[in-house]
Amino acid sequence: MDTRITLPKGGDFYPFVFQLFEKKEQAAILYEDNGVTRANGIIVSIFERDGKRWLKLEDQTEISLDKLYALNGVFSAEYSEC
Repeated sequence: MDTRITLPKGGDFYPFVFQLFEKKEQAAILYEDNGVTRANGIIVSIFERDGKRWLKLEDQTEISLDKLYALNGVFSAEYSEC
């Protein structure tokens, strides 16, 4: 049986991001960057810029949390591609 874990509408990835950052665990990310984009790596920092929360991966990729579609198998309610 195929199931998908989805955040409730208006849900926030921040608790998941923070947990991965604290534990220094691998993050598998889908996010919006002129189309659906994949990123993988360890989150090395969480910061704010222009009133938004961002994460930075070990390869220096910076992603705004409001652009996240999925993180380690947890999907936003707005993402319907799979």
